[in-house]
Amino acid sequence: MNKSKFIKIIFALFFICFVVVYAIEESGYYEYELANKKNLTEQEIEKFESDVANGEYIDLKEYNVDKEVSYSNKFTNLVSDTSLLINKYLKKGIESIFGLINKLIEE
Repeated sequence: MNKSKFIKIIFALFFICFVVVYAIEESGYYEYELANKKNLTEQEIEKFESDVANGEYIDLKEYNVDKEVSYSNKFTNLVSDTSLLINKYLKKGIESIFGLINKLIEE
């Protein structure tokens, strides 16, 4: 593959990514999701108002129900845990390599 073809493919990928991000922004999907997260449902509002009327302790976290669905399973948990473990050891290794380089430079 020559350079010009490679550069054209890279620019095409950037353009496609730009178009997708622009379409998402223009459609209002992101703002819609943010609005849904901040708004309380009718039932939560009624419960809140009744608790205020009764003089009970109010914690807003109790009224905003987590609506996210977890799609994790044993495989995804295993992959995530393995990734975190590898990351931990790679970080230690990289820090020790740079520590040795630092000592060599300082001497």
